[in-house]
Amino acid sequence: MPYLALGMLKVDKNGFGANPANRAAEFDMTVQQANAILKTKQGGRPGVRMLVAPEYFWSGYGQIGKVVAQHGPLAMDRDDKHAIYSALKSTSKKAGSLVLVAGSIFYHKPQGTNDAAYNVCPVLRNGSFLLKAYKEFDDGAASKNPGTLDYDTKDSDPYFKVEGIGFGLEVCGEHGRLATWNATAGKTIHVQILVSDSMSIRAPMVVATRYVAQCDIGGSAMAVAVYPAAGPFGTATAIPAEGISTAQVNGGTVHYWGLDI
Repeated sequence: MPYLALGMLKVDKNGFGANPANRAAEFDMTVQQANAILKTKQGGRPGVRMLVAPEYFWSGYGQIGKVVAQHGPLAMDRDDKHAIYSALKSTSKKAGSLVLVAGSIFYHKPQGTNDAAYNVCPVLRNGSFLLKAYKEFDDGAASKNPGTLDYDTKDSDPYFKVEGIGFGLEVCGEHGRLATWNATAGKTIHVQILVSDSMSIRAPMVVATRYVAQCDIGGSAMAVAVYPAAGPFGTATAIPAEGISTAQVNGGTVHYWGLDI
């Protein structure tokens, strides 16, 4: 029976400032510390070590909203996105076989008279990308950002498989995409991962056979949680974390689970 040693980074977007310049170095330290704990938790059992960060983790946060001012994610330019990719590859290479679901990167690039904005969640292992999952759903952040940004997406499958474990990955408001995609793809999805910003799990959209794991940046009490796939998805049915780290980047903590698949 494969084993999943899972860590999820709990952070609160309300503590994020406009300048994310040091985040890659801070995240690298968090990953290496978490990886050591997850190796101990795995204890040589066959399976997967995984660390998950939330949606918009890489964003600077500042005032957005062209009608109503609000605290929200700022879209970086494409060069900054590529710099994050390079940093993540280096971090992943040091962490070896750890699967890194690295949260989402919100960026823009020139496209015609306006800029196109994208939200992508990269997944890495051994220094290489397993998946770049582009969010399909437009949550409105692009149009609220300074300038003129039109939200766009790129083709990507919401699925990857490691060591015999099938993972489905959704980014916040596209929750339900996995169920639609898998109606045709017919994959066995053992663990459904939702990286999000203030999103609730909806039972009809769950297709996992074993667990649902949510990593949310919204700052609620249930910002990170693991549930049996059968649900329901609330405080009473959440599987308790087996450990919580000391404070990490931006005051965050890493929560740990050991899950038999």
